[in-house]
Amino acid sequence: MGSEGKAVSGRLMMMACPLLEDEMVYNLTTDLDDKRIVLLTNKNTETLIPKLRTSNVEFIQIPEEDFFKECAGVPRDGFNVIIWMMDLGLHSEPKDLGIEIRRLMLMVSGHADGIALYYGLCGRGLEGIQEWAEENLSIPMTLFTDREGKLCDDCICVPLGSTEKYLDLMKKHTGMLYLTPAVACSWRECLGHNPLFKGLDQIDMTPKEYMKLLFDMAGYTHCLKIQTNLGDQDNFQLRCEEYAKEMGLELTELGGGWVSTEVADHMYAEAKSFLRS
Repeated sequence: MGSEGKAVSGRLMMMACPLLEDEMVYNLTTDLDDKRIVLLTNKNTETLIPKLRTSNVEFIQIPEEDFFKECAGVPRDGFNVIIWMMDLGLHSEPKDLGIEIRRLMLMVSGHADGIALYYGLCGRGLEGIQEWAEENLSIPMTLFTDREGKLCDDCICVPLGSTEKYLDLMKKHTGMLYLTPAVACSWRECLGHNPLFKGLDQIDMTPKEYMKLLFDMAGYTHCLKIQTNLGDQDNFQLRCEEYAKEMGLELTELGGGWVSTEVADHMYAEAKSFLRS
């Protein structure tokens, strides 16, 4: 029974970027409603599975291709959450990310009753996605927005709660690279998929060398640890220190009062409302 006293029944598809999977795990662990959780297995679930197990989240695994052939026996009665992890490599080109996410959401339409999209604007790649969804999808969808309904820019903006607060952070902490647990623990993968690095093979530089050059040119001297208290806390500090050392930056930590789960709470509540009857 949902918080509004109405039964939650149907299939909710969670389509998630690996850099926002911590918010997804948080939503699942703080939601007290009974639910079946199905993880569609693919090459993008490597970091998520240990987090689900560490958080004592019970789930079954179904190959991605089997689900889209015949739903693999996932029922429609009761509350069913289906997790579909996206490829971090989509960030290599924001425009292509937008095209691919739209294509994949169209695939979901006949297999779920609502979509929770764990993404921000991502370099404006998903700009206009809400309007597009209203016109092209047969089921409702939602993604991260602030109190005023504005789309969050990216995976740093989501825990901060709004673009306005994100801008405040950038004014107060300039010349810094921001590290949440998900970003810090995946920094090598993020480096490999950064759109800035397209064509590096033509100038004989590694992504690490080029990133250090960009930091020098932009006057970056620090990386800022943003503690969300989500994700891989066992390795968060270690990965922040590793990144700082590799990039020649000084590590500092953001003070209290900046971070909340408000955006994640709101998005998940809206997604569940699609399944209330």
